Amino acid sequence: MTEGRNRHFKLIARTLAICAVVAAPALAQTKGGDLTAVMRADPKGLIPAFPHGGDTRIVAAKIFEGLVDFTTKLEPVPALAKSWEISSDGTVYTFRLQSGVKWHDGEPFTSADVVFSLKEMLPATNAAAKQALTQVKSIEAPNDETVVITLNRPVPFFLIQFPGQQMPIMPKHIYQGTDYANNPANAKPIGTGPFKMAVWQRGSFVRIVRNEDYWNRELPYLNSITFRIMPDAASRGIALETGDVQVSSSLELSSADMSRFKRTGELEMNSAGWEYFAAQSMLHINMRSAPLDDVNVRKALYHAIDRKFVLDNVWEGVGKISTGPVSATTKYYTPKVTSYDFDVKKANALLDQAGMKTGSDGMRVGKDGNPVKIKLLILPGEPYGRLAEYVREAWRKIGVQTDLQTSDLANWYDKMANWNYDISIAALGQFADPGIGSRSYYHSANITKGVMFSNMGGYSNPEVDKLYDEAATEMDPAKRADLYAKIQSKIVDDVPAIWLLDLERFTISHKKVHNLVMDAFGPWGSWSQTYIDK
Repeated sequence: MTEGRNRHFKLIARTLAICAVVAAPALAQTKGGDLTAVMRADPKGLIPAFPHGGDTRIVAAKIFEGLVDFTTKLEPVPALAKSWEISSDGTVYTFRLQSGVKWHDGEPFTSADVVFSLKEMLPATNAAAKQALTQVKSIEAPNDETVVITLNRPVPFFLIQFPGQQMPIMPKHIYQGTDYANNPANAKPIGTGPFKMAVWQRGSFVRIVRNEDYWNRELPYLNSITFRIMPDAASRGIALETGDVQVSSSLELSSADMSRFKRTGELEMNSAGWEYFAAQSMLHINMRSAPLDDVNVRKALYHAIDRKFVLDNVWEGVGKISTGPVSATTKYYTPKVTSYDFDVKKANALLDQAGMKTGSDGMRVGKDGNPVKIKLLILPGEPYGRLAEYVREAWRKIGVQTDLQTSDLANWYDKMANWNYDISIAALGQFADPGIGSRSYYHSANITKGVMFSNMGGYSNPEVDKLYDEAATEMDPAKRADLYAKIQSKIVDDVPAIWLLDLERFTISHKKVHNLVMDAFGPWGSWSQTYIDK
């Protein structure tokens, strides 16, 4: 047996040991209880095979599963795959599937569902999934409980792409040969997860209930989970404080509520479980829109923003100032990039350089003689409204008018996906590796109109594309780090976004609720091990 193969089997043994620890339930946990969580908006949908955000993920992750899950240390553990083997050359992945798994309608889950999901449905419905599978040579099912994926060449982050939140396994018997987007099952999803869909009363609540036939017979513990839809941030904070709901994430709460809950200590505030997504808050630029197609204008707008003020006064000091398209907690991050410090004088000089004159009213006039006005699309929820007000005032000080545009979450998705904005306030995740996260947003191959969480801003730099493509197949970590450092430097110089903060997020709950955060996905995990004190 070769040294490489010895290392390979040691990796498998270590992974299975981790799996055994994660799978073992705590003795104190007992079945029963009905949990209520809060959501800020009606989900755009409940099918994770389509482009989706947190409103979909928080429910769908309890209904659907992927081949693997990940711990808060980003170590892979079993989900629908009970084990896996990777060939010594890194090109063949053999997944052994769990036995006795059923879909929620009673049909058996088999390797055919995995092959269908990876070969047919996901590449057709989700640009990120299609990108993740570009190096796949073949996907085969030698029997009902085995799937073999062969790659054209090794992909260093290949396994990272297979949690249900990123690559959900979908039921072949429900979707094959149908119009995926208009399948009636989309309204009442059928998965393999620990919870089943019960009721979706749009605009009011979504309720899911225990899957009595779940393949892990010990789980889940809860009888049901109800997600109350409450558009008003103040009402969400009050509901959590009074006990009308027992769980929220920091996405649903205002900065003031977060600060109050921190001070009182009456609620659990867990910052673990966001490792996979590692979201950043930013001003996402549509580079097709004049005058934003001028890099000097984009740099001027960047210099006009005081990000320390944003951190301290909009986010109440929670988070870290971003330096570029990769968050500081994500693998291969580098701080060695151009810095856009708060400097109004430099911002004005850049606008002068871009040919924008100052009118008699102090506001900038473009080359066409018209006032410079930017449409700023606001991500719904707090603290994004307050951020928008600050940005408008900051840009007014350099003579740029800002038209604030509000919308509900569904319309925000639609406007972003269809490029109907100048600049948008956004919060985008990293997906544990730049080859998955930042590549989705900044590689020109991902410019696809109508697709959310793609390269919506239209950023295109052939040199950056080439570096991303090289990094996607480079197995040497040191060489990958060098490639991603170059990528970050070049993207920051091009300014396709104004990166504000690496967000620190929390899962907030009443102290009688336990085991909410058991993986790298926080409230977007399965909650299969969650229980309530009786």
